[in-house]
Amino acid sequence: MIPHLIPLPKNITCNPETVALSPALYCGCEDFLPAAEVFVKYASALTGKSFSLCADPGTNGGIHLALDNTLAPESYTLTAEKGITLTAASAVGINHALATLLQLIDPAACTISVCRITDQPDCQFRGCMIDLARNWHDFNLLLDYVDMCWFYKIPMLHLHFTDDQSYTLPSRIYPNLSTENRHYSLEQIRQLTDYAAARGVEIIPEIDVPGHCTSFSESYPELFGHKIITQTAASMAAMKALFTELCELFPHSRYIHIGGDEAAILAWGEDENCRSYVEALGIDFDMPDKKLLSERLLANFVQQMADAVFTCGRIPLAWEGFAECVNQYVSKDILLFSWENYYQTAPQLLDGGFRIINGSWNPMYIVTPTPCWSQEEVFNWTIYDWTPVHPGSPYIGSSLHIEPDDQVIGGWLLAWGDKISSEFETVAEGVLAEQALVEERAPLLSENTWHVQKVRSYSDIKTAYDALCGKLTLLKKADR
Repeated sequence: MIPHLIPLPKNITCNPETVALSPALYCGCEDFLPAAEVFVKYASALTGKSFSLCADPGTNGGIHLALDNTLAPESYTLTAEKGITLTAASAVGINHALATLLQLIDPAACTISVCRITDQPDCQFRGCMIDLARNWHDFNLLLDYVDMCWFYKIPMLHLHFTDDQSYTLPSRIYPNLSTENRHYSLEQIRQLTDYAAARGVEIIPEIDVPGHCTSFSESYPELFGHKIITQTAASMAAMKALFTELCELFPHSRYIHIGGDEAAILAWGEDENCRSYVEALGIDFDMPDKKLLSERLLANFVQQMADAVFTCGRIPLAWEGFAECVNQYVSKDILLFSWENYYQTAPQLLDGGFRIINGSWNPMYIVTPTPCWSQEEVFNWTIYDWTPVHPGSPYIGSSLHIEPDDQVIGGWLLAWGDKISSEFETVAEGVLAEQALVEERAPLLSENTWHVQKVRSYSDIKTAYDALCGKLTLLKKADR
């Protein structure tokens, strides 16, 4: 019988025998030490035994971490016979191996099944997004989400730090942007990045511009303008500086999200303050087609912010937000989230040469307290399926399925806080309800991006989820 695991490993053999787990762990690779120290805390919280690092784990149930440079970056092996050996080529891979080991443990008996596992994901881009801007999230909740990502082998936690409601990041260069009593400190950001890095989880921070910019308008209206981030030489330099600062705040993050959708872009063509900057770009500010002008300027904004991220040696991500007619002005090295097939359809983005991540509103959006879509509906989704809800989408009332394509590089689960403040007595209550909904659906996202083709039934994974979710609760009580 296969143990309860999420995601299901690529290759697993096991038998009814068990190995008594010794609480001794030996780390044979210095790069794996942070992961080993994390596992010691998690395993101690799960079993009530005092796990610890040691010089020699022994042969009977001892845990040995070893480097194997022949493996792919997120691959790992796990062998449990007399002792337990985990191998990987990277810290991310060894964290995946340790998460599997923790899922295997019988906490009461402190045993695991005799087994052999070789494993790796199909998709590199597997992530969850949490909207931190619409409603305040206590800092410890962010650490909880990192724990969740570690447990289910979700390597990316995307944090939507800014929106009209608040700017939750600290800023040294524009300190008035930070919303009073609703922003994290520099020390908390450092703690978060270190906590995630030790667990092989990458934080993807987002400043959502040029729309969703009330914080900018209220704090520095003379610089950033109103309705939308204005395009002047000064404002664009300021925005580039903010993205440079964001890269500095998150030193472990290879990917930085620059926003890019739902902006009142027609306002640019009506703002004479933009004229000199626009004309310096060689764009006719007085062109008759104001929609085309606005799309050209959106493409310019996205590209300029992306260039700031590229200059820092990082890779930008953006929402599907600009029209097909300006694809030629946007770098194909920017990774795009296809979420509504409204601004552009997934086929249009693929034809334009972009690599895309599937963040289909249906069923991958959670808008607490009405997520709309069940665990089973999330499980039935694949990275090649979209079911839009926007009335302007050509697929409204139906759905889009494409054939497997290497340019579709992953999938995302996204939690938005639009209704929390109006639907709950307190924001804190609503944020906890949101957390429960995310934790119910994140395992399905993990399964569907680890295996792009289904390898198990919904009833099977639901049984595994029911068996594992209590373990996650115990992990979040581990010593921090």
